[in-house]
Amino acid sequence: MNISEQFIKDLIDQGVDTFFGVQGGACARLVDNVVKYKGKFIPVLNEQSAGFYAHGYYMSSGKTAGLIFTTGPGLTNGITGIAGCYYDRVPLVVLVGQVGKKLNIAKKTSTRMVGFQEVPHLDLCSPISDNCLKIDSEKKYFKSRNGFLSGLHSKVQVVEFLDDVQRAKIQRKFIKYKNTPNNRTKSPDKKISELIKKSLNPTIILGAGCSHESNSENLTKIIAKTKINTCCTWGAQSLQKYFSKNDFFYGLMGNHNPGIANKLLIKSDLVLAVGCSLLQHQVGKDLKKFAKNSKIIFVNNDIAECKRAAKQFGKRLIIHNVNANDFISSLKSIRITNFNDVPNINSNKTNYPADILKTIFKKINKNSIIFADAGATLSWTFQAANSFYKCPSIFTSFNLHSMGYANCASIGAKVISNKSIFCVIGDGSVPMNCQEFSWLKKYPFKMIILDNNGYGIIRQTQRAFYKSKFYGSDFINKDSKMPNFSVEKILNSYLVDYKVISKKKIDNKDINWLLASNKSKALIIKVDYNSEVTTEA
Repeated sequence: MNISEQFIKDLIDQGVDTFFGVQGGACARLVDNVVKYKGKFIPVLNEQSAGFYAHGYYMSSGKTAGLIFTTGPGLTNGITGIAGCYYDRVPLVVLVGQVGKKLNIAKKTSTRMVGFQEVPHLDLCSPISDNCLKIDSEKKYFKSRNGFLSGLHSKVQVVEFLDDVQRAKIQRKFIKYKNTPNNRTKSPDKKISELIKKSLNPTIILGAGCSHESNSENLTKIIAKTKINTCCTWGAQSLQKYFSKNDFFYGLMGNHNPGIANKLLIKSDLVLAVGCSLLQHQVGKDLKKFAKNSKIIFVNNDIAECKRAAKQFGKRLIIHNVNANDFISSLKSIRITNFNDVPNINSNKTNYPADILKTIFKKINKNSIIFADAGATLSWTFQAANSFYKCPSIFTSFNLHSMGYANCASIGAKVISNKSIFCVIGDGSVPMNCQEFSWLKKYPFKMIILDNNGYGIIRQTQRAFYKSKFYGSDFINKDSKMPNFSVEKILNSYLVDYKVISKKKIDNKDINWLLASNKSKALIIKVDYNSEVTTEA
């Protein structure tokens, strides 16, 4: 057995058995070993897409996926997808081939390149990963093996595998790796328990650290029993379908979610921020105005995030460095007896085009999964979701907001999930990764395409600050016209059935057409060119 065989066998033994990537000379042996040991290699057509596939795969299943790239442009093309997983804390294993030892010397000789396509992969990936490992000998892998394998399901790890080392014969016996359980603190300390008990208007904010499809329902039952007012960030929207009006749940909070949750936070005297980062798009630019009458208990198992939040929020922030799910489980032991009734708050409303999405979402089975792309499309999607209970789970590139994410993530989810998958994407995002539509027959999903002739959210900014000079943001402006692009032509080329909706309302017959059969279909919603996202801090 050679070293690369042992390495791939270790990954598959630990449950990382599905890999996305592009075949290449420096990674061909890795791909061959995946197939040899009964793993699955799914080719993508652009390396950027691979990380989006893996993101959707994890969000729909809770399972870690791997990426396989060749040296040089293979890895550099894939960086956006890797970064998206890193910033959303989606565990990932990235395997990248590298030229052999004799040629991997550019850094040592202070030259730009020696070996063909020699690139310093780990230097590029270090800021967007939790761990970088260079396997340039059997000894190196043997020493780092346990630490690397223990992080498979919690970290983004990038592994550079030198070409000649991949095929080197193993000289020692590798003992089968066994997971050891983590002994995590589960109970809040006495100070935090007392603060919760004494609070009159506590509010829980649930973040992405509490949510993926495999662990949601039980947690929401625990929260509902506490009768603490609860809202969530975009990253935890998938919990929404498990709550009802009787569970003291008030939907999505944040800048792009006008509605009752933001008003609820203004009235709170204690905020439990569980598994969320409280970044700008969640709390606004002026941190002093966010829940200004509240102390904030910041529940996060990432030390760096805790330190950053402490600097930003100062003395009113109380850090509780534990796992979010463990903290929620511990709430069963806290009795909440004396807090005020919630003020009378009206239900959320939507505006066009979010109201069209709302109409569609209400017809979709709540156990379906929706992947949303970037820009105005993303805001309208979550505003629609925020307007009613039992909305299906929605996932996105929460922090990086990458264009061209949603269709790739939909395919990644379909690889492992038998649920109905829906993709909400703007016409400006479609050309980013439209080549991946090649998988639509094998991994079918439904598309809702919001077509506003380009980048509507950028035009909104240009309208507000640049005297409506729409340079590089639309497909129709004569002075700054982007390349001629047609969503319809792209769908035609992949033989995808579609319907075009030009009205501000959608008929049931059009929704029923979309939902009929398991085949890939697309509804193209022609959105008014001047439609804007309405926000509320």
